Order: sequence, then C-alpha cells, then structure tokens
Amino acid sequence: MKTPWFLVLTLVVTSSLSQEKSVIGDFTKSPTEHIIQQIEKPFEVKSIFGTIVESGGFHERMAAVLFEIQGPGSDRKIRRTHTDKNGRFKIGRAPEGVYRFKATRNGFQSVLGTIHVSKNADQRQEIKIEMPIGV
Repeated sequence: MKTPWFLVLTLVVTSSLSQEKSVIGDFTKSPTEHIIQQIEKPFEVKSIFGTIVESGGFHERMAAVLFEIQGPGSDRKIRRTHTDKNGRFKIGRAPEGVYRFKATRNGFQSVLGTIHVSKNADQRQEIKIEMPIGV
C-alpha cells in the first residue's frame, strides 16, 4: 500500500513545529526571529530588574525589547514588559522561585535563560543581557 505524499509532509511539518515550541515554550516569537541564544548560567537575584544592551561594539542600551518571564517553576503564566529608552526593565512582585525568561526584538537574536529569585541573593545583583544582531 502506498502512503499518500501529503501525509508524510504533514508529519514532517508537525514534528518541526513541536520541536520549536519546546525550545521557546509559550513565549512571544518575533517575526524576524531565526536564532535563539541560550544563556547557560542562571541569574540569581532578589527581584527581577536589569538592563539589555547590544552585544559587540559599543554595548548600546536597547529600547523596546520585549522581556518575558514564565514561572515560577511549572507555572505556565507569562509576564511581560518592554525596556525603556535606557534599556532598563523591571517586573515587580515576582515570588521566590525559578523562572525562564526570553528577551526579543526585531532584527536581533532572541535570548533565553533562567532566573532564580531568592531572598538570599545580593540586593544589588541585577540581570544584564547582551543581544547579538540577528542574521
């Protein structure tokens, strides 16, 4: 019995989409997003605030970057904010726990990583993210 070609094509496309979804979770995908950088070392902070800059060159602060967190733990809720004109962001009242984050802006590679919010973290410790120009 021959397998219809459209059935094979459907399986390949579905498999590809589910793999992509597992990498970025429920985060927003930029229309120009092609490459996602993963930060391996988690940020350990008391609260979620920080700065996003362009990597390479002059490390210019980046306005209008979408910054999202998901968590804590297995909680699927996503909270969002955008960086201000100085590249600063803040998400208030995040309970202790482990969060996944994603920073996204058109024309740049997205950045994924982990944030550990802990009452034992240094209060001055903030999140600093460098975003490479996209390809």
